[in-house]
Amino acid sequence: MDYAASLEALRLGQMTELVIEPQDFPAFFNVWRDYPYQNAIVGQAGRGGIVTYRAAKEQEA
Repeated sequence: MDYAASLEALRLGQMTELVIEPQDFPAFFNVWRDYPYQNAIVGQAGRGGIVTYRAAKEQEA
């Protein structure tokens, strides 16, 4: 999966959410740590190590 493109699609409102499974998190994190718009996206941890990322609301960004 192209995580950089997915993060950009989230930020631009082209996607509503990005769900990352525990086994995919290391690869995702390698992209996330260099992503310049981290403040525009929020992650919410769920059960079983699943993290759901969504665009931040304006007041959160």
